[in-house]
Amino acid sequence: MKITLQKVDGEEEEVIIRYREMTWEISDVVRLLSGGGRRLSGVKEDGEARYYFTPEEVYYFESVDGRIYAYLEKAVYRIRESLEDISEQYAELGIVRCSRTMAVNLYQVEWLKSQPGGRILASLRNGENIVISRRYAGELRRQLRRGGGV
Repeated sequence: MKITLQKVDGEEEEVIIRYREMTWEISDVVRLLSGGGRRLSGVKEDGEARYYFTPEEVYYFESVDGRIYAYLEKAVYRIRESLEDISEQYAELGIVRCSRTMAVNLYQVEWLKSQPGGRILASLRNGENIVISRRYAGELRRQLRRGGGV
């Protein structure tokens, strides 16, 4: 891969990526560039302070009793966004729906294993395991074949 850098004065910065086929490396570069400046905010259960974090830091999002939580390495925050909005806004960052009540960050997945009934078991980098439901497993498999994630 050839990389060319050019300093520009007074112009808007621009990144152009030319590729023959979308590869893991190119997807990672796009993910890195796309994620710049995107931040989520949430509160801990005590509700005393608001915390800011990037979507890449999140292992998974879960809906519990009508509230959406973001699970990070060492904390859990309640956020305002819906699972649908999160999975649409951050799809290029590897955030995908895995069940009616969850969305997972594919870049936090260590391994995947097929399960009976068309489900997929996903082991996350923090040691937690989640199940990707049959309804969402097909789309995940198609995305992985295209080279988009894990």
